[in-house]
This record gives sequence, structure tokens and C-alpha cells, in this order.
Amino acid sequence: MSRHAQIRRLRQTFAGLPERARLTWEYHGPKEVARRAVTFPLRLTPWGARRGMAPRMSDPTAGAYQWYRRSARPVCVVIPHYGPTALVEQAIRSIRKTTDKRLVRIVVADDHSPPEHRAALLRLRDVHVIFGERQVGFAANANRGLREVRPDEDAVLLNSDVIAHAGWLERLQYTARRWPRQRNGIVGPKLLYEDGTIQSAGTIRNPGAPEWFDHAHRFKPEDHPQANVMQPYLAMTGAALYIRRDVLDEVGLLDEGYGMAYEDVDYCLRAWEAGFRVVFSPFATLTHLESRTRGTEQGERELASQRRFWARWGTWLDERRVHGDDGRLRIIYVTEDTGIGGGHRVIYQHLNGLAARGHDCELWTLAPPPDWFDLHVPTRTFSDYLALRDALRDEDAIKVATWWATAPWVWEASVTRGIGAYFVQDIETSYYENAERQTEVLASYRPEFRYLTTSQWVQERLRGLGHQAVAVPPGLDLDRFYPLGRERHGAAVLTLGRSNPLKNLPLTLEAYDRLREPRPALWLFGIEPELGAERGAAYHVAPSDAEVNELLNTCTVFVQTSRHEGFCLPILEAMSTGAAVVCTDAHGNRDFCRDGENCLMPEPTPQAVAAALQRVLDDPELRARLAAGGQETALRYDWQRLLDDLAVFFERLAGERSAVVA
Repeated sequence: MSRHAQIRRLRQTFAGLPERARLTWEYHGPKEVARRAVTFPLRLTPWGARRGMAPRMSDPTAGAYQWYRRSARPVCVVIPHYGPTALVEQAIRSIRKTTDKRLVRIVVADDHSPPEHRAALLRLRDVHVIFGERQVGFAANANRGLREVRPDEDAVLLNSDVIAHAGWLERLQYTARRWPRQRNGIVGPKLLYEDGTIQSAGTIRNPGAPEWFDHAHRFKPEDHPQANVMQPYLAMTGAALYIRRDVLDEVGLLDEGYGMAYEDVDYCLRAWEAGFRVVFSPFATLTHLESRTRGTEQGERELASQRRFWARWGTWLDERRVHGDDGRLRIIYVTEDTGIGGGHRVIYQHLNGLAARGHDCELWTLAPPPDWFDLHVPTRTFSDYLALRDALRDEDAIKVATWWATAPWVWEASVTRGIGAYFVQDIETSYYENAERQTEVLASYRPEFRYLTTSQWVQERLRGLGHQAVAVPPGLDLDRFYPLGRERHGAAVLTLGRSNPLKNLPLTLEAYDRLREPRPALWLFGIEPELGAERGAAYHVAPSDAEVNELLNTCTVFVQTSRHEGFCLPILEAMSTGAAVVCTDAHGNRDFCRDGENCLMPEPTPQAVAAALQRVLDDPELRARLAAGGQETALRYDWQRLLDDLAVFFERLAGERSAVVA
């Protein structure tokens, strides 16, 4: 590792340490803070890196060298060139230094440079030079070289101002050829500025000016975690493209109508249309000597290319068909499984509500249909994500990712047809201790998605990641959760019995143990009865909605001490029944919890939670006041009212038009 990389690694390790410690305390508790404090010095050692303690991403192309020795395919490197030869000579030297001459041919396509520069090109050794008779621009000149690619060769298109790093070709070819089921037709490397920061790690539409395209992760450090995730992109920059031979055969050459710019994006979109993937391979790196301060003013040739691009691709990108032949809006939610859980409940509520509004809705999943929820829409089950993606990409629909692991497949299935949306119920990094998995979660939040979420807290976090989201909170089904008019138990504490660390059940139990004797009854519900057996508490296993409603109507107080929630619907369900609520600040419940008005919200310590519970248990007037405030709050979350906002989100999405150049 270079000295600059070591310095960046140290900065990354220590960056934001106080804030990271605070978040670890909130999400994982004091024991995890203590463990990480003890092991933190090991992150700076090789042992710590091997144990996964260092902030790094694993390299999915780590096997490229061995694979390349067995299975290497010949490659023709095509370098379009014009003008002085110093840079192209440097590029050629770097290619020869990092590749096997027996497997790599180099073709330089000269776009009719002045005579003195053509003479210098003639002196190049082991390079085939093609001299253009007139200047034709980048795309047409690149095609001069691409026509020289032999039937048994793949092609690499490189700018003349790049410097290749060790392993670049092995990794690109490994990415292109190792996974045949994926049809990785075009692969792009990570391009770096001279100072080691990122110039390009994929091509995205500029969120602020969607008529232009931009480089992903530009100006970030080389080891920026999200820039080290292998994933498909809409396009890769033409400064460095690995192109499989079958792409040249089926897609053809670059469109020579582009005088300057857009020809690379055009070519990648044509590859997607032909059934190939365009993939970013992050551990293949080259330095691109383009200036960080390159001018932003466009000349007429670039503006003409822009007009040509949008005349061809504007409708394809921005006016997607998402209605069936019967005129109904098609909406497909994608989940990984269908098990009992609050997140799934909200998804199924969306599907039922949208279907009741006349939309054509389906659930696509890797699991059987849910047997615990009365879902009124069809469910399609697939053996794996590949099968799901292959079927989904043929659908004209709004395709909704619902979990970070579903997002890459939904995104890819939306590249050529339909519209990709992402329903984010929480920033799911909080579910994992592993830094690599957290990075994969963050990488799933792609700029092309349209975002829907449940709370203002998540909405703000998505905004901080550069994404605008519409917040529609989960709604209450007031026909399922409502006052029964029953007499409440004189002293019973009800809580959700979950071992998930974010739910922080130990805090509830420690607070319960501090209550004054004789302590009230302790009731738990959920799908982990062993948690009740350990305490000798009453545990209600997988209760139906009606049974949960009964518990909420008969307990004295409902308590929830989560460290973090994306929204926390059980608190609202308790409020709707008239139960007094004690809860901690869990981020996503800030939208509706008001300390002293509809709940008590103590500090997340056993002493404070116990004191709040004791107050509620001892004071009937306080219980009545909190119950009244809670019921008033719950009425504002009537699902039938919120369904209007959800339907508007999808209907606007189906009719939206992005700004494009006419």
C-alpha cells in the first residue's frame, strides 16, 4: 500500500469517531461500545485487517490472476489519439508493463494528427497504428481501431491519457467472462486522478441536471467504501471500456453521429437493450490524467451530441410504460421473504390498499405466500434472485424494492423497462455490525430510484445521502386496532418479546426488575416464547391481530424501549386502543410521540424507564390523559386517509416526466 493510501486509511479509520461511538451506543448498546473500544487498536494492524476489523471491502475479483493464467482470452487494446504523442507513449508503456504481450495487441487510431506527430507514431514499436485521412472525432476514430479487433479477441477502448495499474486487465476480463449467466458485456474500471482520488466509478445521470451524465463518487478517496462495490451501472465512461467480442458482434460499433460526448452512454444503453450488462469492476484501476478542474462550458459539438442523444433516448429513459393493456397501473413489490414482521405487514397493507384503489398489484418474492396476513393480491414465488430479475425485467410496471438485498435486482430489472422505486422503511446499516455489509446497504441507495419512506427521520437520512424521498407513514387499520371497552388489568406491563438487539428488550426487563414490589404482571408477545420462559412471564406466541388487540386493550401500560426504529407501528397500535404508552426515543417514533402528551418518553436507562412505568402504574389520571392523547394521535394515522397519499405517489410516478433536451 502506498504512503498516500496508508494516510487515507488512517484518516478513514479515525474519521467521525465520536459520532460513530454515539451511534453504536444507540443501536447496539454499551456492551458493544466496550467491545469495539477494546478491539479498536487491532484495526490498525494486519491481523485486524485479516479479521475484518479494518474498514475495507473484499475483492470479488481476487481470483482473477489464477483464472487468467488458465482461461485468458486475447485482447485488442484500441487507443484513439490526436496530437502530441507523449501521453499515448506513456499509456502504451504502462499497458506493456502490466499485461502479457503474447495476449495483448495494441492499436492506435490516429485522427489525422499534424505531420510531425504522425511521424512520431511511426517510431512506436509493437504497436499497430492506423492513420486517418481526415479528422472525424472520437467515436468515428475509435471505430477505426475497433474494426481491427479479430474474431477471437475482446476489445479494450482506452483514452490516450491513461496509466494502467497492475492487474487491471485480469480483473476486467475476469469480471466480463467469469459469470456467463450474468452476460457482463461491458466492464469499466475505477479511474483515478493523479492525486489518487476517484475520477469515475460508474456513470450516473446528474441529479441536479438530468440532461447531463456524471461520474459516480467523483473526488472521493480511492478506497471510498461505496466505490469498492462491484455492481452494474447504466453506463461506464468511454475513457476505459472492456468490450466482449459478442457485444461488438451484436451491438456493433459506436455511433459516429456523436461529434463529442454521449457516444459511450449511447453504446452502453444499446448493450443493455441487447441483453448485456454494463458492470463496474472497482479493483481494476487506471489513472486518467484528465484535470480535476476541467472546464464545464460546452461547445457546439458537445451540445449537438446532447441533442442527438436525447432525441434517441429521451422517451426510452423518461417516458416508461407502466400500465397494463386494461389501462390499470401495474405495481410490483419485491421482498426476500414473507415471514411475520412489521415491515412485511406495511408492504402487504400497501398492496391491499392500492389494489382496492383499482391498481394492478402483485407481490414477487423468494418465499411462499404469507399465511399470517390476508393478502388480496397475487404472489409470485421464485427460486432465486436471478430468476426473479429475468422475469421482472420483461414487465411494464413500477417495480418496488423493499429491502437492501432486493434493490440491486429491482434496479437492474428496471434499466430497460418500467420504473424502479425503493420503499425504504429504515436505513438498514443499523442492522449490521459488519462494515462491508453496511457498505453494501449504502450502495443499494442508487440515484436512479424514486424513493418512498415511512418517517421524517428516514427521509432526512436519505436526503443526507443525496436522495429525495416522499414520506407516507404506515397507517392504522382502525377496524383491527380499536378500544373494546374492556376493563383493564390492575397491574400488567405488555411489551414485544423480541431478541433483536435494536428492540433492546433487556432494557425493558431491567426496568421491570426495578419496579416496586409487588411487581405487576409481565406479558410478552411475538414468536420467541423462550424469552418468556427465561423470565417466568406470560408469552403469547404469534398472536393474531385480534389477539394483539385484546392484549393492548387489557394491559395497564405498553412499553417499547427500542434503540432504533424506522417508524415503530406497535406504539401507534397501542395508542389506538387507549393503552398508556412508555417508550424511548427510537428516531422513527419522533413523528408522533410527544412526551407527557400521548406517552412518557424517558431516557434509555433502567432507572428512568422504571420510574416512568411506576408513574403510569400508580397514577390513573396520568394513564387516562396519555390514553386520550394517544387515541387522538392514532386517528391522524387512519390508513384510509394515508392511502390517498400513497396512491398519489405512485400515480405521479407513473405520469412524471424528467427534464430532457428537446
